[in-house]
Amino acid sequence: MPVEKIKAAVGKIQQRIEDSKDEGSNPPWVKQVAMLTGVLAAVSGFLAVRATTLTNDAIYESNRAILAQTESSDAWNEYQADSIKAHVVETAIAASPSLSAAKREEMEAEAKTFRDRQPDLKKTGTDKAAKRDEHLHNGRKRLDEKDVLGYAEVAAQVGIALASVAALVRMRMAFYFGVALGVGSILITAYAFATHYNIAP
Repeated sequence: MPVEKIKAAVGKIQQRIEDSKDEGSNPPWVKQVAMLTGVLAAVSGFLAVRATTLTNDAIYESNRAILAQTESSDAWNEYQADSIKAHVVETAIAASPSLSAAKREEMEAEAKTFRDRQPDLKKTGTDKAAKRDEHLHNGRKRLDEKDVLGYAEVAAQVGIALASVAALVRMRMAFYFGVALGVGSILITAYAFATHYNIAP
């Protein structure tokens, strides 16, 4: 049963093609097919280039996030090491009441040096962690935009296919669907750019 329906549909399409050849003239809307496919091909090409750019940007942001994470970890490791060293020196001072005044002063200065370095190390660790989060967020935004533009590219490609089929079988409805998909592709692209530049509502 389904095979017979398919054969009947193919027969109708072939009859339309033959009828259009016999008539020797094209409906006025067929002249717009070339323009539509050209515009959608340009849009599709732009979207492919943009997708590649966004992928490269996401990779760059990921690399920067890894670097920031490494620098944050290094700062926190140094912070903890200085804390341990200062604690060891302070414990040694407390456990040695017979230390000479000069030696005690020297050890207290050493412990103070370790403690004084800690605020800067803590700030560096916190700042680098914030940078890591910022780079990760930016990378996710690039990938989200790439996903949205992927839908726009699919719409453009299907629009091209429908316009080509419409011209072949002289089916105006398919042409209108192709136009609608082309408009949808452009609107999705505009939305993605508005989101990228923070001008979307």
